[in-house]
Amino acid sequence: MVAGTFFMSYLKAAFTARWNLLLFGGGVAAAFLSGFPGILLPLVLAGEVFYLASMLANDRFRSAVDAQDAKSRRAAEAVGAREAYERIRSKLPPQLLKRFDQLREHCSRLVELGGSIRGPDGSGPDKTALESLDRLLWGYLRMIWGASTLSDFLDHTDDGAIRTRIADLERRLAKLPPDDAGSAQMRATLEDHLKTSRERLDNIDEARRKLDLVAAEIERLEAKIAALAESSVAKRDVTDIAQRVDEVAEGMRKTDETMRQLQLPPELEELDEPPPMLREEA
Repeated sequence: MVAGTFFMSYLKAAFTARWNLLLFGGGVAAAFLSGFPGILLPLVLAGEVFYLASMLANDRFRSAVDAQDAKSRRAAEAVGAREAYERIRSKLPPQLLKRFDQLREHCSRLVELGGSIRGPDGSGPDKTALESLDRLLWGYLRMIWGASTLSDFLDHTDDGAIRTRIADLERRLAKLPPDDAGSAQMRATLEDHLKTSRERLDNIDEARRKLDLVAAEIERLEAKIAALAESSVAKRDVTDIAQRVDEVAEGMRKTDETMRQLQLPPELEELDEPPPMLREEA
C-alpha cells in the first residue's frame, strides 16, 4: 500500500511536469492536425510511456519528489501546529496564560542573549537552542492545560458532601438486620450507592494527586528556566544552552504518563515539530 502510494506520487510528478505537459500535449495536437492520428498518436503515447518509465527509474528524480513531498508535509504540519497553539491560548484561563507568557519571556531573553553574544558577524540565535526551547514551551503549555482541566474538575466537585453521604449510607446499612430477607433489596441498593460514592471519592482523590504532581512539575520547570536565564547572563556563556534546555525537557518526561491519563484534547498530543513560539521571532 505504501509502495503504491509512492509510485503514484512519482508518476504524478513526472506526468505533470510543465515541460512534459507541453511536449505531450503538443505531440497529441500535432498527431490530430497531421491527418494521420492513427500512425502518429501511438508513437506519441509510446514516447510518453518511455519517458515516464525512465523518470520512475531515476533515483535523483525520486529523491527530488520525496524532498518536495516532505517539505509540503512540514508546511502543512506547521500551519496545523500554529492553529493548535492559538486555540489553546484562547482557552487558557487568564492567570495561566499570564504564567505561560512570563515563561515565554524568559525564553525570549535567552534568544536575545544568544544573538548578542554571537556578535554582529554571527548567524543569529542558535537554531538548535530555539528548537529545544520551543519543545520545552510546548511541554509546559501541555502541563498548565492539564492543571487547568484538573482544577476545573475539582472546582465542580464536593468531596465533603460525598464523604457525608458515605457516612450516612454506612450508618443506614449498619441498622439493617443482617439476615432479614425483607430488607435484602434495600441492602443491595444501599451497597451499590455506597460503592458508587466511594468510586467518586477515589476519582476526586486521584485528580487531586495528579494536580499536585503537575503543579510541582510546573514550578520545577519555571525554576529551571529562570536559573538557566540568570546563569547565562551572569556567565556570558550560551554555548551549552541547547544541552541544558534538553536536560530540562528530559526531566519533563517524568510526568508524561500522568499527562496521558489526563485525556488531553487532540491538539495537545505530542508533535514531531512543536509550534514555533520563539523561532518566528528570531
